[in-house]
Amino acid sequence: MKRTAYLFILSILGSFAAFPQYDAASIPAALKEGASVIKRSETAIFEVKDVDHARYSIHRIYTILNEEGRRKLFFHLHTNKMVKIDEVDLRVYDESGRQVNRFKKKDLQKEASQGGLVEDGMHHWLNIPTNGYPVTIEMKYETIETSTLFYPHFSVQDADEAVESSTYVAIVPINMDLRYMQQKIDEKPEIGFIGDNKVYTWQIKNRKAYKDEANAINANPAILLAPNKFKCFNTYGDMSSWKSFGVWGYDLLKGIDELSPDRKVFFNQLVKDAKTDREKIAILYNYLQKNFRYVSIQLGIGGYKPFPAQFTDEKKYGDCKGLSFYMHAALKTVGVKSYCALINREVKDNPVPPAFPLNRFNHMILCVPQGKDTTWLECTSNTNEFGFLGSDNENRNALLLTENGGVLVATPKSKAKNTAVTTSTHVKLADDGSGAISTDFSATGDYKYIIDEIVTSKKDDQKHILVGYLGFKQPDEFSIVKKDDRLVFELLVEKIPQFSAGTKMFLNPRVNPIWSSVLPKSENRQQDYFFHAPFVKVDTTVYDLPAEYTAESVPPTSDLKCEFASYSTTYNYDKENNRLVSIARLELYQNRIPAGKYAEIKKFFDGVISADGQKLIIKKN
Repeated sequence: MKRTAYLFILSILGSFAAFPQYDAASIPAALKEGASVIKRSETAIFEVKDVDHARYSIHRIYTILNEEGRRKLFFHLHTNKMVKIDEVDLRVYDESGRQVNRFKKKDLQKEASQGGLVEDGMHHWLNIPTNGYPVTIEMKYETIETSTLFYPHFSVQDADEAVESSTYVAIVPINMDLRYMQQKIDEKPEIGFIGDNKVYTWQIKNRKAYKDEANAINANPAILLAPNKFKCFNTYGDMSSWKSFGVWGYDLLKGIDELSPDRKVFFNQLVKDAKTDREKIAILYNYLQKNFRYVSIQLGIGGYKPFPAQFTDEKKYGDCKGLSFYMHAALKTVGVKSYCALINREVKDNPVPPAFPLNRFNHMILCVPQGKDTTWLECTSNTNEFGFLGSDNENRNALLLTENGGVLVATPKSKAKNTAVTTSTHVKLADDGSGAISTDFSATGDYKYIIDEIVTSKKDDQKHILVGYLGFKQPDEFSIVKKDDRLVFELLVEKIPQFSAGTKMFLNPRVNPIWSSVLPKSENRQQDYFFHAPFVKVDTTVYDLPAEYTAESVPPTSDLKCEFASYSTTYNYDKENNRLVSIARLELYQNRIPAGKYAEIKKFFDGVISADGQKLIIKKN
């Protein structure tokens, strides 16, 4: 865009906003209700000059009312080979609007991105100091981008934040244009033209704060932009459809999926006794899990192009795309076709929208079609059961990168039976209330990590998991033994009963609770509630009573049900063996609960806690 046109846009924006206000007293009282932060004034301009050149300019003024809003005092930008910082100007104003501090680009802390084997990015950040609240922060900064794969996500407001005035402008050449999707806002853009450019302008004013809700979807009010044509490093692509975007992704994989002749022989020997393709897939997946490790590698074409399969084979490590692509190459050598698939890996997020192609992916998995059946593989896990994706990848939309372009498909829906915990506990209770506990513990699916974490932890950390996470009583002594795919806990505990009174002991139905989390209040829930995954928990607890004690009373049988879950428990006293037996089963059918039905699931789990809190009473003869 010519300089004169750019100045013209700025003059238009100037007419939209009042003169910036820095003093806290000028904030309308209505906007302070429920807010810890007020966005006083904001102008954001995203200007696409060409397929390989864009500029993002921000001028933003926040007033932070209290400590709860201090997150806005943290300024952060991330740069890499595609994103450079042009300028930064941060100013701090006290309650009366007097400037008390100023920071420039040179004052920012710098740190190379960590967490991966290789990284070409840099974090620039500053914790802006303040002596108290309210405090006003003015931010001006610009970034220059040589890749147009990512159009900036414009956040209108966060939780506990009110908006006094916000303007977002997107400028793009007419021959490129762009696409947009509005998220939780009704304001439509004004669309105009300046020269060879199309201009989109959103105006948002006097928007009151909203409250964050526990375990809600990660979706604040925002404007999402997506390109039609883009450039990333030295590659060009088209994102106007999922098919065309998949063409770009597939082309990145061409020519690098070949393994050496000796490795091809090795893999064919490995599966020579397999009777079906599914058996071949399982054998190769098991080999991958036992011989390769996951590392994060942020390098290359936006993290989308993996290293060649031969490189991964030699190094025995890779990131999500490297390991998925390697598995694809290994399957190819034994005649099994598969497709790498892009996915947004996040439980509390909506799947990518089918009608709005955009680059909202952060992970790669592998899809192996097999006629009427399909096998999905999470190749970064050394512990996942074969064919189990995990709740982060389930219930998503994945983009298959095929030879015919991108194909958006649904990943498997989470099933309760795939994520299960089964405990079988035997308690030998002494007449002084002490006891020996032996628990057989098994877990599958998303709960399997508990076994892996316990096995790899130090003794003190194991005790913390047993007591702090699983809910066992503090043991005086304990041991943990792994037997096949399960664990056996042996604990000596000084006091087994919850409490004693005279000649009676009051025992919990289980030595570790089947459920103990109190769900948040249900009044006026606005957003869907997410559990990590649907699940099944089954517990059998057997108390061998001291010879001089007998059961006086046991709780009644419980049978609770709602649309999304069920819970049942039974109790039995075996008089001949002087033994109390408690059996419970809890199942959550789905992990996403609609906001309108949340009160139902809240009531259900409150009922579970109440039922599970009843006591078995034994009495000394």
